[in-house]
Amino acid sequence: MELVKKSTSNILNLISACILIGMTLLCFFLWTKGIGTQGMFNIYASMNRYMPIGATIVLLLNFYRLKRDDLIWIGVAILSIIFFHQFDGLRQAGFLQDITIALIIFVVLDFKLVKFVKGMRLIFAGLMTLVLLITAYRIFTEIPEPAAGISIWDKSNKLQEIWINTNTIGSSVMCSSFLAATLLQSLEWTWAKFLKYPIYFLALACTWVVQSQAAFIAVVVFVFFDLWPNFLKEKIKWVYGIGYSVFLIGIFPLSLFLANSSNIDLFTGREDIWKHFYDTLFKVKEQFFVGMPPFTFQRGQQVLGNHNSYNATLGQFGLVGLVLMSLFILYNVWLIIVKETTQAGQLSFIIAFFAVLLQSTMEDTLMAPYWIPITFCLLGLAWQRNPEAEDTFDYSVNVFDPSEDEEFDLRPTRRNRRGY
Repeated sequence: MELVKKSTSNILNLISACILIGMTLLCFFLWTKGIGTQGMFNIYASMNRYMPIGATIVLLLNFYRLKRDDLIWIGVAILSIIFFHQFDGLRQAGFLQDITIALIIFVVLDFKLVKFVKGMRLIFAGLMTLVLLITAYRIFTEIPEPAAGISIWDKSNKLQEIWINTNTIGSSVMCSSFLAATLLQSLEWTWAKFLKYPIYFLALACTWVVQSQAAFIAVVVFVFFDLWPNFLKEKIKWVYGIGYSVFLIGIFPLSLFLANSSNIDLFTGREDIWKHFYDTLFKVKEQFFVGMPPFTFQRGQQVLGNHNSYNATLGQFGLVGLVLMSLFILYNVWLIIVKETTQAGQLSFIIAFFAVLLQSTMEDTLMAPYWIPITFCLLGLAWQRNPEAEDTFDYSVNVFDPSEDEEFDLRPTRRNRRGY
């Protein structure tokens, strides 16, 4: 694409970064504040409009940065909208649902194209840390008091409701801690790297106290692998790509197997939900390929959703949508990994996003518009690189040759005329 002037590019980049950070803050605001009031619920209900608008604006502002592969994915996103629109009757869906996969693609491209310089990353990390601290404060001051004699740290303390619910708060803690820790590490400043340790501890403590098992396991996985030395991360980076591939290829048949197994209960009763979901999905052959009407599962007085992002994708977009989303994720991960100079900070983002994929086996965090910016931004940010040898002088440039903008006075001086 034709380049724009540097000053104009910097302004567009700043505007784009502010929009993207604003989108993530709005998502976190829902879970930090809660949706108990009518005003907050209205924001919650309108997120499927706000997020696509914001993502599209940022993409348009950075259109001059697009490369051929990016244009291809934009084309795929647009075609996906047209394709799934043809089956709206079968799926009982509308335009705002049809654009979900396109929103995922746009969000990743936005965070890939916009240059988050170190100063902007520091601000972003600071805001995510603030979100985490506010959430932690509310967890430790507003959760209902457990029964007498039971500590909030006790595993038997089953907290069903906070100001939203335990799984939502766990997901919010997980995402804010992942963003804060990875952004701080990407700065490559010693003091910033040390700040990740209290963030690890706070995330583990909060997800344990609210008993959000999926989020707690995801944080444990992230902390374990992120603590590895940078040289070791880079040495085994191919393992991350293989892990992503095996996971995304195997998640559907594994979920199907667990749903139909009467002896295995690894996901705290969610297998019952999945069994009912698959029974409903396979009733009509076309539903398996392109999606089905909205799915709910009733357990007593509770009306539950899929509690599995991959089943949610199958339900909304069928096998076509699940394959498309998986291919897009693998394309980004592998293209980052195969580069010879993949930086340690990039690998931290990849580890964090894989932890989100693990958590998504028990929650719907990948397909909801109010989660997509704060989950898939990790995949987009994995493209962000620090300049190599930023302060190193380039001796390959002949500084004694005048540039196009320089003019030298070549008239001989008096000393020269005398031959000295």
